[in-house]
Amino acid sequence: MRRRAFLAALAAAPLAHAAAAPEASARNNVEDFDALWRAVDGGYAYFEGSRIAWKRARELWRPKARAARTRPELLLALEGALAHLCDDAARLGESLPASPRQVPSETDLWAEWKGADATITAVKAFSEADVAGLQPGHVVTHVNGLPIGNLVRDRLLPLGATGPAASAWALRKVLAGPRMGAFRLSLRAPDGPAKIAVERGAKDAANGPPLIARRMGEERDLGYIRIRNVLGDPGLVPRFDAALFYLLDTRALILDLRETPDGGSRIVCESLLGYFAENEGPWQLREGIGRARAPDVVKPASDRYRGAVVVLVDRWTAGEAEALAMGLEATARAVLVGTPMAGLHGEARVMTLPHSRVVARFPAERTFHVNGTPRELIRPAVEVDLASPSGGPGDPILYQGLKTASSAPAGRNAPR
Repeated sequence: MRRRAFLAALAAAPLAHAAAAPEASARNNVEDFDALWRAVDGGYAYFEGSRIAWKRARELWRPKARAARTRPELLLALEGALAHLCDDAARLGESLPASPRQVPSETDLWAEWKGADATITAVKAFSEADVAGLQPGHVVTHVNGLPIGNLVRDRLLPLGATGPAASAWALRKVLAGPRMGAFRLSLRAPDGPAKIAVERGAKDAANGPPLIARRMGEERDLGYIRIRNVLGDPGLVPRFDAALFYLLDTRALILDLRETPDGGSRIVCESLLGYFAENEGPWQLREGIGRARAPDVVKPASDRYRGAVVVLVDRWTAGEAEALAMGLEATARAVLVGTPMAGLHGEARVMTLPHSRVVARFPAERTFHVNGTPRELIRPAVEVDLASPSGGPGDPILYQGLKTASSAPAGRNAPR
């Protein structure tokens, strides 16, 4: 009897904790939670069929928000609810030391299910995963000694999420690893089984310029611009203008968007598009809840670049960078070279919760190529298999980009 009484008291402890929370604080926390839940319930553009998982999020996490005594505890409740969407485009503007890493902005490898195999298809160059020895083509069988399939199942089970998209999301979350410390991967590799430990450390502060421009090719007649920015900084536009002026007389331009891992601004995106658009016209389509699909229109700059354009993309081309790549293909006949992009969903709505002032964002509009293809399904015209690339050692995507740019007809550029 004493044991049963002890267990009953232990089970009731969270409720006692909730009752002990100051009433004003509990009310504010619940109002913040409800504001976020209602906004997503009425505005999230990617609910597919039933909303059972999202209703489950409210049942599970609203009491935890009410019981929260500290800001981290409230963040945990909000973060836990958003996880039920299985969508990295839905997130908070701040994180906790134990928060899952965001994909792709806070991770360095990309994995996909190939049948029953959890296959690594991309590894970010010079990253922790790269230094540890992970390579595209490796198949992950265990993480920290536990079967990868079990870990993915265990991540999805509390969320009530099912289906291929949720399973792919959970796989990449598991393989993102902890924010700090090591995690061990057991692999099937071409040369036999292997075990690799990846050491996670504090994220390095951004270093180096946000944009790199240079001339390439034997004749120095190919331009190259690499953007190392999330396309959210208006200051990027004058830098880009100066770089393009330097390269204006080149016959083709390679625009490298492989270090643009998240977020961005549609204003910045449209400003950059204007340097390449051949005519005024639509560059993407957007569709909100209860609203018809409508185009966004770009106007070409008077001094636009007139040569061929090649855009390098990979799994770390995300958010507004995906929109830019798609828009360049639609308006400037650009050729996309690389792997599929991150596939982040749509156009974000950003909101600030009334009491805690926590910032949250979620995709409130679907976005499409002007040909009707959903942005998250865009694939490059020249697709590179990083597990078996052609062209020898080095950067296989850049190699194919140079090959594509070199075969392009001469541009019609002239100095301004």
